Amino acid sequence: MPSLIRRTSVAAVVLASGAVLSLAACSGPQAARPAATAAQPSSAGQEALASLRPWLGTYHHDGHDYLRQGALAARLQALLGPEHYAALLANMQVAGPLSQEGGVWFVTGNRPHQGGSEQAAIAIDPQRDALRVWLRHRGRAQEFTDPQGAVVPWPQDVRTLLQNAGEG
Repeated sequence: MPSLIRRTSVAAVVLASGAVLSLAACSGPQAARPAATAAQPSSAGQEALASLRPWLGTYHHDGHDYLRQGALAARLQALLGPEHYAALLANMQVAGPLSQEGGVWFVTGNRPHQGGSEQAAIAIDPQRDALRVWLRHRGRAQEFTDPQGAVVPWPQDVRTLLQNAGEG
């Protein structure tokens, strides 16, 4: 059984205002999505994770890929670094919608045809602008938090995933 290695980091990313990348034209017609509300910057000058609220209940590949663009993507890139961020994206190719349990938002996923060995989970506490990531890649499970030391509880679906993966 792979060992769980705990790693924390502080994301320090400043997003340039007004820079929006739209890929809708590349992927054909999309279902209408709610307009994103203007997000308040967090104390570090980052766009707050609460800006994801319009995407609750949607899949990251349904029009706005919140794993590749916007506040969550920037925070994930800064937290994970290039190698782990690429692994996370690969492990989220088969993923559920951005869901909510209590005050925590979350999404889980796995790499196609590698569900038992390549998996990931993301939990977001929008009230505290905090993030927790679990990544199983190449037989090794790691956990990341932003800001450093943040306590974001795993929702029941994530706890079940971790238990089934032998991590819980």
